[in-house]
Amino acid sequence: MKRRIKVFLLFALSLVVVLSVFAGCGNKKSSSSDSNFYDDTKPYTGKFVNGKLTKPFHLKIETQQGFKDGIIADKKGFFKEVGIIPEFTGVLSPNMSLAQSVIKGDNDLFDSGHVTTIAQAREAGSKLKIVLTSMVDSPDFDKTHMTWFVRNDGKIKSAKDLVGKKIAMSSKGTCAELLNSEYLRQNGVDVKKTKIIVMKDQQQEQALKQGNIDVAILHAPYNMKIKNDGGAKVLTTSYEIGKKAGDGTVSGLAVRAFSEDFIKKYPDVVKAYIVADLKAQQWINNNYKEALKVTADYLKMDIKDMSGNIYPDQKWIKPEQIEWWVKTAEKNKLAGFETPGKVKVSDLYTNKLNPYYTGELK
Repeated sequence: MKRRIKVFLLFALSLVVVLSVFAGCGNKKSSSSDSNFYDDTKPYTGKFVNGKLTKPFHLKIETQQGFKDGIIADKKGFFKEVGIIPEFTGVLSPNMSLAQSVIKGDNDLFDSGHVTTIAQAREAGSKLKIVLTSMVDSPDFDKTHMTWFVRNDGKIKSAKDLVGKKIAMSSKGTCAELLNSEYLRQNGVDVKKTKIIVMKDQQQEQALKQGNIDVAILHAPYNMKIKNDGGAKVLTTSYEIGKKAGDGTVSGLAVRAFSEDFIKKYPDVVKAYIVADLKAQQWINNNYKEALKVTADYLKMDIKDMSGNIYPDQKWIKPEQIEWWVKTAEKNKLAGFETPGKVKVSDLYTNKLNPYYTGELK
């Protein structure tokens, strides 16, 4: 009797295993038949043909914060047009930089920074390469890269009043630190005689009004919100600082980059991304108010508190724009730029995958 039970149990177990195998095969076949199924364990075989990919590619992008061309590329269908399916990965943890996440593979696209960010990442061993420029600066308040705010009831009226004061910025080593150092240098103030506080843009308004900081350096759209809320006044802007340094427009120059490994592995995807992002940039320039509305909806912000950025009327990278950032960083001895000539402009970018630059597209 016991032997019969044992045989029956073994038979039943074998039957379950067989059924499971068939069920697993059936499910896999079903998923593979879906044209949008993405399996990153298999080589990507899509090609860039006539301005788009022959197979969809899932591009990992950090969840967008603030006014971004990536939001427009997604919401207005420019990514979809070229065969890119954006996968927004969430907000980075405080101890992880975007450059690190791109090298690690948690994100594919570097879309939040400037020339100096890329140079410093490369110096640290993260081989990123700029493939496209993004926003530029403007004298118009609602299109300005960064704005320096102080309290209305404070005694700060000029850069010379900042000695011993606390200046907040979203991060060190990038645009805020560079242009703040340049602003102080232009006015004969040693940056070492101020105290730099790293703080997210979203937190600076409250900190300023509570007296925890003396200066808030805000990107769009948070500069518009603090202006509307009242209680703060403009000390200077990135455009004004850049203009005194030789180019007000390029002081807002943002960049888009990928790791060199990604570029080597997926050159056609990079081409498609460039096409989609350029379409988004020019759409924003031509439909600015609607772009503000789309972004406000995405960020769940009141439209009255939205401001944004404009984009250059160019399809590829201009070396002189990259050089402006390198020279300004050298002048202010930003970390990694203490030795003039150490950072080579030509190492930071490439136009070789830009289909407009190469003539692949008109």
